[in-house]
Amino acid sequence: MVLVAALPEQFSFVAKCELRDQFIPRVYLRHLGTEFVERFAAHESVQDARRLEVALRAGRALVFFPEGMFTRVPGLQPFRMGAFLVAANTGIPVVPVAICGTRAMLRDGQWWPRRGAITITFGAPLLPIADARDAFDAAVRLRDDARVHILRHCGEPDSQ
Repeated sequence: MVLVAALPEQFSFVAKCELRDQFIPRVYLRHLGTEFVERFAAHESVQDARRLEVALRAGRALVFFPEGMFTRVPGLQPFRMGAFLVAANTGIPVVPVAICGTRAMLRDGQWWPRRGAITITFGAPLLPIADARDAFDAAVRLRDDARVHILRHCGEPDSQ
């Protein structure tokens, strides 16, 4: 919800397909035009990645949450590679965004937020490296560069 208010134009979120099974998230996320992706079945994950690449090439802006989930444990969790592979395969830049303060406002397992301050810090666009050996190498560099920005501004320790 915080990003919906902060983003300057129309974006589509990318979310795990398990959220389609939960009524409130499903209604909200579908209203936002969310793209749901499979995280565990390899064949479906590859198909979803290709669908996202087509969407990016068509000019859609996608918002990924590279940690993949929100946990009770403080700290920036390891990033999944999907968003970065899609960016590397399409040549689309990644704009890292750090959100600070949400853990204190909306704790895991609770539906009602507490009062607090939230800060959103947008980084400079990160272009896939043209001299990378392959798309995976470019994706790893994008992931690492995005993580540096997010870790610097998220207010959480590194849990990697």
